[in-house]
Amino acid sequence: MNFLELDYINWPEMLLRISLAIAFGLVLGLDRNKKNKPIDFRAYMIICVMTCILALLSQQMYYDLKDSDEFISLDLGKIIAGVLTGIGFLGAGAIIKRDNDQVVGTATGASVWASGIIGLSLGFGAYPLAIIGFISVASILIIGGIFVPHINNNPDKQINSTKDN
Repeated sequence: MNFLELDYINWPEMLLRISLAIAFGLVLGLDRNKKNKPIDFRAYMIICVMTCILALLSQQMYYDLKDSDEFISLDLGKIIAGVLTGIGFLGAGAIIKRDNDQVVGTATGASVWASGIIGLSLGFGAYPLAIIGFISVASILIIGGIFVPHINNNPDKQINSTKDN
């Protein structure tokens, strides 16, 4: 394997997967950012692109080690589970309980987690799953956001939070 080559995937395919991860993360994050949610669009983009890259890395590692004489155990399911657990902690940080016992941030927490799944799907090359997941989550956030004020009798706004640079 050359320094700038992966054995199992070519550059155009790899760049397509990463570009879609960036774009899908951006769109999901912009919806949350526009509604003044505590996790801004950059976090969505970072999560989506890095989970995509992790999926690419996992596949490359499997390709590199599949014929190894040494006993090396590589379980892609454990990689996926570990990533989603970590992202779950990040998403949980967006969920807060106000003084009036109202819980807010659940859609943001869930969509952060979904962004990671979309990134993994793109990284593994499961385009139909990534596209369907992206369209589903984006539609739920955008269309659902229209109905939240009518259902909850509250506007879809979050308490002010400081944002990192």
